Amino acid sequence: MSHAWFLYSNEVVTGPFKTEDVQTRINTGALPPKSFIWWKGQREWIPIATWQEQLDSILAAATTQAQKPVWYIDAGTSPIGPLTQDEMISNLNSINDLGRVRLWAVGMQKWVSLFELHDVMELLGISRREHERAPLMGSVAVTRSNEDPRGFVVRAASISVAGMGLSGSHDLRRGDEVALLIKSPDLPGNIHVRGEIAYTTEQGYAGVRFAKTSAETQAIILDYVKRFKVAIADENAA
Repeated sequence: MSHAWFLYSNEVVTGPFKTEDVQTRINTGALPPKSFIWWKGQREWIPIATWQEQLDSILAAATTQAQKPVWYIDAGTSPIGPLTQDEMISNLNSINDLGRVRLWAVGMQKWVSLFELHDVMELLGISRREHERAPLMGSVAVTRSNEDPRGFVVRAASISVAGMGLSGSHDLRRGDEVALLIKSPDLPGNIHVRGEIAYTTEQGYAGVRFAKTSAETQAIILDYVKRFKVAIADENAA
């Protein structure tokens, strides 16, 4: 399975690139060691060194999931499987209420909600979000305002005008009311927003649903997301 990779280097995002193009940039020194990489379905940017180390397993996992019967579906009755990726997607397309679907694949520790698997959501052509999102590099200062008020700093993972993903957020809980201070070199300034934690995962990922945001904040986020929307649209049309 092929991937289209996006690169983040010197506070500039470029892409999409083919695998061999990224490897050439690394080998020729055109891509600084402290660069990051992202691909469609990935939750956040990862260091290019990590990508190099894990590339074989990333590509192998994509091939395995696409061709081998490793998937199981639990839609509230008797689980079905094993299924190939294509068979899984075909079955999911016939289910009206995807909110009750849980998935498991060989190698996963437990059953998870469909909406925790962004690559599967991409294959289905759906999203819990009504708005386009894009990966985001930066830090987020989080202040929890309901019970057990606390403040801590986590990593930004992705953002849209409706909400954002946070990484390294093991202390957050679903339903927490939070105030966020988002800092990123890709944004023209810091963003202050309030929201609610919509979901969390055991891996420390959390989804935030924004409360009402200002027109200025929405414009900043939309401008940032636009580059990915256009790039991915061009990739799909190629």
